[in-house]
Amino acid sequence: MSQPQFRVTVEKFASPWPGVLVEMKDYLDLSFLAFGAQLAGTTVRIFISKTLVPQARLQPHVRAFRASIARIPDCRIELKATDEAAHRIELDYGG
Repeated sequence: MSQPQFRVTVEKFASPWPGVLVEMKDYLDLSFLAFGAQLAGTTVRIFISKTLVPQARLQPHVRAFRASIARIPDCRIELKATDEAAHRIELDYGG
């Protein structure tokens, strides 16, 4: 019996805040449109760069972004902060 294969796809974003959230949402929409059922059960990790966005500027943008991605079916969404110089999305899915 073979072990399932898991893959992680990473995309980085450095566009200005809060417009980068539109770019990130488009990336997610296109990824799920292109791969459809293959992405069922995916964990979506979204990392917002603390270097690019001070905490005082996060809301209401993050709240609206979270609501817009909550409708992605059959996946788990994790929204986190990072000290990296760019925002990042990781799609962690089984193969």
